[in-house]
Formats: sequence, C-alpha cells, structure tokens
Amino acid sequence: MVDLRASFCIEAREILQALTSELLTLEKSPTNAAALATCLRSAHTLKGSGRIAGQFTIADMAHTLEDALLPLRDSVEVAESEYFTDLLRIVKRMGETIEKVESEIAAASSADEASGSRSRADIHGDVLETVRVGIAEMDHLWEGLSEATIQLGQLHAVKGNLSHAMQFAASLQESLRTNRGGDPALLWNRFRATVDSLATTLAIAQQTMTPSLSRLEREIDDVRSQAGTLRLIPVGTIFGTLELAMRDAAALLDKPVSFVTSGNDAKIEGHILLSIRDALLHVIRNAVDHGIESRGERLAAGKPIMGTIRLDVVHHGRRVEFRCQDDGRGVDPEKVRAAIVARGRLTREQAAALSTAEVFSFLFETGLSTAERVTEISGRGVGLDVVRAVANRFRGQATIHSQLNRGTEITIDVPMSLSAITVLSVAVGPRAVLIPFDAVRQTLRVSVDEMVRNSEGESILYEQRAIPFIALRAVLELPPAVNEVRKTWTIVVVHAGSKWFALGADSLVDTLDIVVKPLPPGLDAAPSIAGAAFDSHGDPVLVLDPMKLDVVRSNGAQKQTGPALAPSTRLPILVIDDSLTTRMLEQSILEAAGYSVDLSASAEDALRRVQSRTYGLFIVDVEMPGMNGYEFTRATRADPRLSSIPVIMVTSLSNADSRQRGLDAGASEYIVKGDFDQKHFVRKVTELLGPA
Repeated sequence: MVDLRASFCIEAREILQALTSELLTLEKSPTNAAALATCLRSAHTLKGSGRIAGQFTIADMAHTLEDALLPLRDSVEVAESEYFTDLLRIVKRMGETIEKVESEIAAASSADEASGSRSRADIHGDVLETVRVGIAEMDHLWEGLSEATIQLGQLHAVKGNLSHAMQFAASLQESLRTNRGGDPALLWNRFRATVDSLATTLAIAQQTMTPSLSRLEREIDDVRSQAGTLRLIPVGTIFGTLELAMRDAAALLDKPVSFVTSGNDAKIEGHILLSIRDALLHVIRNAVDHGIESRGERLAAGKPIMGTIRLDVVHHGRRVEFRCQDDGRGVDPEKVRAAIVARGRLTREQAAALSTAEVFSFLFETGLSTAERVTEISGRGVGLDVVRAVANRFRGQATIHSQLNRGTEITIDVPMSLSAITVLSVAVGPRAVLIPFDAVRQTLRVSVDEMVRNSEGESILYEQRAIPFIALRAVLELPPAVNEVRKTWTIVVVHAGSKWFALGADSLVDTLDIVVKPLPPGLDAAPSIAGAAFDSHGDPVLVLDPMKLDVVRSNGAQKQTGPALAPSTRLPILVIDDSLTTRMLEQSILEAAGYSVDLSASAEDALRRVQSRTYGLFIVDVEMPGMNGYEFTRATRADPRLSSIPVIMVTSLSNADSRQRGLDAGASEYIVKGDFDQKHFVRKVTELLGPA
C-alpha cells in the first residue's frame, strides 16, 4: 500500500502542476478551449487515481474541481478572475493534502531506511526527476539502435573472414613445420598459395569492417546524444509554481502584477531545474516587493497600474539562460553603496570608487539589503545570495542589471547538463585530466620567467588581471617530476563563478564529449575532482571541478616552481587611482613580486595617508576627480618630507605633451596604460625602490 501511495503522490504532483499552469492560462484567456479540456482531463484523472490509491479526500476535491469546470465548457459566460482564484485554492489544498500523505510515507519508512524507502523530500523531488518521452523521440532512438544492430551483423561476417584467415595462418605454420628438408619448390608453391589466400581474406575483412565500424560509431554517438536529450525536462514545468508565488506576493502587497514567460520548451536536467526554481522564487518575490511600485507610485510615474514580471528562457549551445525582468523602480546604486559601507564591507572612499556593475554585484552577498523595512516576503538580506550560490554550484553565472524607474533584470546562466558535457583533455605527465569546456576561457604558452611569485604561490597576468597559477600535478596530488627543469607551461585559463585560475599542464590533447560518472564510494580522491569518464580503451580519466580549485590553493597543495621570496623589508608603496580595477591589478602584481602595498582612491586621501605612514614609492594616475596626478606630484615635490620619494605615473594619456607635463611635475617614470607590460612595470619599481 505504501508503494502505491508513493507512486500516486508522484503522479498527483505532476497532474497538479499541469492543472496550475492551465488554470493560469484560462484566467488570462477564459475562452481557451484547449486549456479547459486539459484541466477537465487532469481533474478526472486525479479523481480516478485518488480513489484507486485510497486517497478519497483528494479524489473528492478533484471531483469538486471537475464540477466547477464543467459549466465553463457548456456556458457562453466568461468567468471572472476571482472564480479562477477559488479553483487555484482547491488545487493548493490538494497539494497540501499530498504533502501530508508524503509525511506519512516518510514516517512509515524511517525505521528501515536500508529497505529502499524514500523520504518525503525524495518523493517531492521526483516531480522534476521523472520525464515523459514523446513517441517520435522514442522512434528516433529505436531507429538508431536498429541501424547499430545491422552494422553489428555485418561485423559478424568479418568475424567469419578472420576465422578463415586464422585457418590459413595455421595451415602455413603446419606446412613450415612438417616440410623441413622437403622439396623447396613444392614448399614455396604451398607457402605462396596460403599467403595469397590469407591476404585476400584479410583484405575482404578490412573492406567490410572499416565502413561498418564508422557507421556503427556514428549511430552509437547519435543514440547516446538522443538518450542524453531524453533525460532533460522542459523548463516550462516550473512556470506554474513561479506564477503562483508571484500571485501570492502580489495579493499580500496589494499590487496588480502580470507574469509573462517565454522559452518554456528549453530543456535542462531535473536536479538543476529544481535548484533554479528555488532561486527564481527568491528573484520573483524580490521583484514584487522591491521592484514593482504601489498603484499610486506607478500612476505618478506615468506607468500602467499593472506591473509586469517577465521570465525569458534562452537556450544557447549547451547552456540555458534564465532572464527575469520587472518594469519597476529599479535599484538605486547609491543606496547599495551606503549599505556596503554600513555593513563594513568597504570604506566610503572604496565604495565611491566602484563602478555601477561592481556595486550591483554586492547585492548577491549574504546580509546586504537596501530594503527600508522587513516584510513577510523580503528585506532580510537573503535571497540573491541564494541565486549566486545556485549559479556557482552548477558552474554558472548570475548577473544583475538595473535602471532607475525602468526596472531590474537578473540573469542566471547554467549548463543544461552536468553529466553529459564537453571537456578539454590535457596531459599531466603520463596521465590525462579533463576540464569542463564551459569553464575554459583561453589556452596560453607562458614562460616561467613571466610568472611572479610570493609566499602564497605564483600568478600570471591575463587581460590586465593577476590570476593565481596552479600546476595540475598539485590538483591531482602527484609528486613533482624528478629532475625536471621547466622553462614554459601550457596554461589553461579557467573561470569558475567569480574566481579565475591559470592551470599548468604539459600539453593539450583533445576536446571530447563525455558522460561524467561519480567516483566509487570510499575512493580517496582530491577535493577538486568531480568524477570520472572512460576513454576509448575503457580506462577511467578524472574530471576536474573548477569550483573547488580554491581548495587546492588555500590548502597549500600548490608547490612553487622557484624559491620562496622573503618578506619585503622595503618601505611600502602607495597606489593612487580612482579606478578600483586598476588599483587591484597593480596591487596584485606588486604584492606577487613581494612588495607591501597600500591603496588610495584619490590624491586628497593619499596626502592624508602620508601624514601617518612613510612610503618608499608613489604610483599615481593622472586623470582623477578633484586633485589630478600632476598636482599631486607637484605637491609632493614641494614638501621636504616627500620630495625624495619617487613617483611613477600610470595613465591612459599617451601623447607627448602629457608625458612631458608629468616629467616636468617631477615624475620619475611615465607609463601608458595602453602599453602596460607587467615585467617592465615591476622592473621600474625595482629600479626606483630596490628589490623586495
């Protein structure tokens, strides 16, 4: 009986999802005959299956729903929105009753988990782990298997040819053994005839086998691809749940809001979709509460009273992008800056130097909220942190864009599958390791001399940022190569969530489409290994999890390729630039070279800093709000305490007049950002300040 109830719960949840979706469609289009027919069929099916499973309460509610829907089919009158709200309440009560049944099943099976019983959470998750397959898709899969079977039949013919070839070879061996000392001419004739027959038989086998193997390989690849597609679930499965959440929030806040969707046919693995659904629930509730204005505010702003939340799902390559957009008030970046400072994340000067995109990225952090009050829906600083966590978990990205009085768009981009993926195969000594291709940004050839080192490890410069280097030997926890004198590295640049890494390999091998298998229980694998795949010989090859590479770095598994640098005994360097990106880039390069660095976002702040600390070098931008770099340099040259401290100007001004103005002001070196070279930059610092 328990098994029957569990099966009923899985089916009932699927039916309730269809009912919810079609009732919402009917509310928007009451004359939609197809939606009404689906609702009637679903209610009728649920009534019958409920009675078979002994769930008479649910069966009775389904019967009530069916009675309420029949007049809509037979009447010319159009039902009001409140009528559908009542019907949705019945569906909600059925869902609550199913939850009670699931709890009873879980309680009954909790005493013996080893028997294979499942908890309520497991049963609930089956809604997005069970797929319906179309007949056309199954036909295509069957055709592929049939063609593969035909090709196998032709290979069986090759097996007969090879048997004959083996017989000829055995006959040849026997002739050579028994005719020693016999007639050479007779022996030669027999030898030649046997070899000719052997060659002919092998040629026929090759002619038959080569095209058959090629066709068989293509058919198996096609079948594997089709089977992988069958595992995917349409994203439209979650639209009903999301719209109900939007309706509940809008009703609670008394805001008329419509929900528009597109891309419901895009498909994704069930466990990914389940997490995306939970993340989007937070996004939609936030949009209703923070984004959509009250009726009065929208009228005053010249907007329609009814707000709109739009969810577009876009499939591109092997990835799926969820874009949730509202037409509300938007996010005020200045309020976010104030919240960042209030939470102690940055100083006021640092927050002021952030770009708008950098400011919005802080909204994904736990505990940061711009809400002026805490409501039942939001305002506690949780929600968007869940969105980023979900994106990171599935090697995806979450971004936010907003315009005041225009609205906000939050995008979650994830792979459609984590089990069937494209990978880059790289060699690490005698082994290979597979790197998910969606995390790979570029491959490079880098000299050891181009790397910078400090006590934390090594880094390379990539697109004006210093990113940490990790040898894949360290990732695989392999010992260093004996007596290896390495001059260059094959570098794979990967981007995982918000983190960048440069992975050192011996060489690149190939790109492959694989199915990731979990590692056997109890296997002591490195923490950054996601699983394994099998190569063409059936041997397992490890698959990397880019999201866990920081564990390798933080655990100290990374071994330096050169001697560790001693802590700097030189005076610190003060970097002055209104661009946060430039400050962080220069800081990472200088600290990687072993120098101590302080940062300042303005020349005025820098002059205040020099009153309390002594510096050995100033690195300053020219174009800054308030006091510019020329003025700062002249001020330090005029101060007896600061006049001997060298100044390096790093600026985007590349013309000769600007350079001469810098040198006339007292700059020791003038570096143009467009011609920025890491080695030249560090060399000039070393010349002016001395080695770290």
